[in-house]
Amino acid sequence: MHTMKLLVRGALVAALVAAFAHGLCTSRAGQAGKFDKLSEADRKAFSERFEKEIWPLFKRGGEDGCVGCHTSKQGGAALRMTGNPAKDFRLLVGQGFLIKGDAGSMLERIKDKDPKRHMPPANRPSWTAAETKILEAFVDDLDQKNR
Repeated sequence: MHTMKLLVRGALVAALVAAFAHGLCTSRAGQAGKFDKLSEADRKAFSERFEKEIWPLFKRGGEDGCVGCHTSKQGGAALRMTGNPAKDFRLLVGQGFLIKGDAGSMLERIKDKDPKRHMPPANRPSWTAAETKILEAFVDDLDQKNR
C-alpha cells in the first residue's frame, strides 16, 4: 500500500512538472533564440512593409500607443522598443514577437480576451478590428517566409 502511494505521488509530481514545463514553453516571444530565418531580401522587403503598414499602428496614440509605452521606462517591461522602425522590426522578429500563433506574440496579445494579458492595457486605446486584420495579414505573410 505504501509503495502504491509513493508511485501515485511520483506520477502526480511528474505530471505537474510536465504541465509546468509545457506552460513555460507555450510562448516563445521575448525569449532568447533564433526566430529570424528570413533571407536578406525578404528581411528588407518585410522591414519596408513593416514601416509602411505596421509602424503607424504602433505609433498611433503617441505616448499611449505601443511605441510610446514600450520605449518608456514606466511601461512595457517585457518588450523594450527603440522607437526606430527598422531596428524594432529586427528586434520583434529576432525575439519572436511576430511568430504566428504564439501566445506571447504581439498579435495574440492584442487579440487576447484576458484583461491581464490583453494589449494594450485597459487604460489605453484598443486596436480596431481593421487594424488587427492588418497586423494579422502581415504576421501571416511573414510566417510563410520565415519558416
